[in-house]
Amino acid sequence: MDKGTLDAIGLHPDGPIKRIMYWDSVSKLLAPGGIIVITSCNHTKDELVQEVENFNQRNIAISQEPSATKDQETHRDHPPFRYLNHVRTYPTFMFGGSVGSRVATVAFLRN
Repeated sequence: MDKGTLDAIGLHPDGPIKRIMYWDSVSKLLAPGGIIVITSCNHTKDELVQEVENFNQRNIAISQEPSATKDQETHRDHPPFRYLNHVRTYPTFMFGGSVGSRVATVAFLRN
């Protein structure tokens, strides 16, 4: 369960690189068949799904390089994560005359 870690990492000046490191670490910590549930206050469901798809594509590309390690090669046909479910829809809110919600809870399955 992640509630805010990914959001906090994204605030770092090297956020994009740190987010790749986050997904890489989660892929090593979570056993195949395990589920990570992320609640984000900064990203929509679609943005989180796109980020995971980008991470998966990056890993597939790395696994096809001649210098890939055995661990990287395992992702050649099976990307690390798969979208599982949009767990919760949150109500919208009004703040400063604007209405909206950027809170999403999304589950991903570790392949």
